[in-house]
Order: sequence, then structure tokens, then C-alpha cells
Amino acid sequence: QQYEEKLTQMEEMLLDGELKDFNRSLLEVRKDLSALSAYYEQLSDVGETLQQNAAELGDEQDKFLFGLYYERAERLYAMVQNLKEYSMQLREMHQTQIDIRQNEIMKILTVVTTIFMPLTLIAGWYGMNFSYMPEIRWKYGYPAVILVSVVIAAVLIWKFKKKRWL
Repeated sequence: QQYEEKLTQMEEMLLDGELKDFNRSLLEVRKDLSALSAYYEQLSDVGETLQQNAAELGDEQDKFLFGLYYERAERLYAMVQNLKEYSMQLREMHQTQIDIRQNEIMKILTVVTTIFMPLTLIAGWYGMNFSYMPEIRWKYGYPAVILVSVVIAAVLIWKFKKKRWL
């Protein structure tokens, strides 16, 4: 029961976003559960062997008592296996939380890149020092490029906000 309560607390912490040292805590619980699993499996094997020996000797009372012992060890082993599966589900849930956070970060980086990519292209073109670009000799060329850059950035930001990416 203590392990089940500890795993439940860990799940609540995970859902609350408290991910500090989660993997280490989960690893400790999984190691303990693995040791318990091996222990109960051995107890179950011993109980089964004792029950079979009592049956061969014809002692019905001992067979019954060792049968109870065997069933109890099997139930404990099954409970530990369920807790191990629960811990695996928690690990997968933790990984899912991490993946969601990474996807949010990647979305933000993609939006920033998409906004600045056309502006970088414009800066690259006008940084080449060609003398035959029509906007270079035009007196409103520089303000026109600034206006085009602002319009491009504004349209992209508007689209991202409309799609709720920003």
C-alpha cells in the first residue's frame, strides 16, 4: 500500500507540473518493486512446492494450509506486478509531458523563424551592394523597404494569432 500511495503522490506531482527528480524517484520505486517481485515469486514457488509435497504425503491439512500460503504469495506477486505496470504508465506520462513542452517550444521557435525569414531575405538582398537596384536611387526606397518589412511581419503575426499559434 505504501508503494501505491507513493506512486499516486508522484502522479499528482506530475499532473501539477512538478517534474524535479521525477525519474530518480520513479527509478527507486521500480527497483524496490523489482526486489519485491522477485521475493514474492520465490515465496510463491516455495508455497507451491510445499503444497505438492503435502499432497504427495497425503496430509490434507498441510496441503490446505500450504495452498493458502501459495495463494497469498501469488496475490502479493500479482499486486506488485500491477504496481510495476502503474510505474511504467507514470514514466510514459512523464515522457508525454516532456514531449508536450518540447512541442510548445518548437512551435514558438518555428513562429519566430517564419516571421524573421522574409526579413532576413530582404536584408540579404539589400546588403549585396548592387548599383542597379531601382529602390537604391529612389528617394523613398529606404522607407518603402521598411514599410514592406513591417507589413510582412504584421501579416505573419496576424495569421499566427488567428491560428492561435502565438
